Amino acid sequence: MRRLVFHIQATLDLRISTTTGDLWEPFPWGEVETAYLSEIFRGADTWVLSRKLYEVIVPYWDQVAHGTQPAETGADREFAAVLHSLGKVAISRTLEPTPERSVIADDVPAALEALKRQNGKDILLSCGPATLAPLAATPGLIDEFLLSLSPIVLSDGPRIFDRLANDLALELVDSKVFDAGVVLLRYRSS
Repeated sequence: MRRLVFHIQATLDLRISTTTGDLWEPFPWGEVETAYLSEIFRGADTWVLSRKLYEVIVPYWDQVAHGTQPAETGADREFAAVLHSLGKVAISRTLEPTPERSVIADDVPAALEALKRQNGKDILLSCGPATLAPLAATPGLIDEFLLSLSPIVLSDGPRIFDRLANDLALELVDSKVFDAGVVLLRYRSS
């Protein structure tokens, strides 16, 4: 069975957006961090994103992959190529399926379980707290949590684990500190 790996870039206090819902974007990534994340993403063939993250992240990196948005570094171009190669799935009740993406509109845990049973590589999951809470509450659904924490603290906004209704027991399996101050933590569900 494929693994479902939750991945998010967040501030030190685990926020990805402000209270108004605007994503906080100036993460201090360098070439080393981007290359490291590219290796992790190469271990996957599917990327599942909540609608808002899909609408912000995928178009930007697709533009970098196609050369219509300039890449800051060679590592960015490589990361864009890796992301572009992944099958995309949006969790949304408003987006329609396209040739570039499938859509999960209902019973997200069951749909993700079905994806896990298909042949293939890992499945990456990126979403905010409202989508994460019911998925994290589903026993055995999320196999790993990969958190990229930036050395920034926001004064407001939802925290990634805010809406959890149950406790999560996690085992740290890897950690990496980068020169820009980003800490990558990889946890396995216990």
